[in-house]
Amino acid sequence: MNWRPATAEDAVLLAELASRTSDSEFSAEQVLAFLDSWYVEIADHGLATEAAVAVLPPAKGRSRGYGAWWTRRDADSDRFGTIGGRVVQLAESTPGLRVLQISVPAERTIDADQLRALRFEPAYPLWTMVHDNKTWPDRQLDLPVPLRFARWLDVTPDEFQAAYEHAYIDQRPVEPHTPETWDLLAGSDNFATDLATLAVTPDGQVAGFVLGFHQSAGGIELGPIGTLPSWRRRGVCSALLSAVLLRCRESRSHPISLTVDGESPTRAEHLYLRHGFQVTQRLVTYQVQL
Repeated sequence: MNWRPATAEDAVLLAELASRTSDSEFSAEQVLAFLDSWYVEIADHGLATEAAVAVLPPAKGRSRGYGAWWTRRDADSDRFGTIGGRVVQLAESTPGLRVLQISVPAERTIDADQLRALRFEPAYPLWTMVHDNKTWPDRQLDLPVPLRFARWLDVTPDEFQAAYEHAYIDQRPVEPHTPETWDLLAGSDNFATDLATLAVTPDGQVAGFVLGFHQSAGGIELGPIGTLPSWRRRGVCSALLSAVLLRCRESRSHPISLTVDGESPTRAEHLYLRHGFQVTQRLVTYQVQL
């Protein structure tokens, strides 16, 4: 395969490849926001293009990055090795990147074997969770004093970016963003502006947040969800989730899904289980030292 960097003109093609490989539908608009953060290459076969690879570089000196690939058809052993190997090559040429991670379904043993052949080792579980559509809050819970509820338009992308980086500083699955990418995502049709709920301090600093995105096939995907370390274990996330879930029930938005580290340092998975979310897919994240 001959690989070349992806351009904005490739957005429709990349959206098709990503949609074929995953259980979700991706739009060209989503891919354009994606291209602002990831290094993406596609196989240069014109209309016959069957594969793309991507690497998410580290942010602000962090040495961890993420890899992904998409194909038009299921990867056999040879194709898996070729595409996976290209992800590693792309990662090795990314400045500052020392660790590359990839998540695959836990039951896909061929993926595990091939990843090990590419020097990947298991790192942590990653769960997809879906709300049971039965366990709803009785009421909107209160935020701890002196925090107050706020909406997306009450803060700037720079203020949100600062909170995002702080909230995820000790987390393992992290997508580096910039204020510019938040602007793009918030301006897309998929962004659920009415669901985005923040907890802010009296001086306007973001202490916690829950965002949501409309899915092409219907329903809502929640995330990112986070609380600054200094505000954890004080009911901030529970209060934010109660507000978001009540709005989802009022608008009859279902399914409601999210992705979480199955062994989160903050035990986030237990919080979601208490709020009615159930595990529907188990992934395993593998990583390779570059």
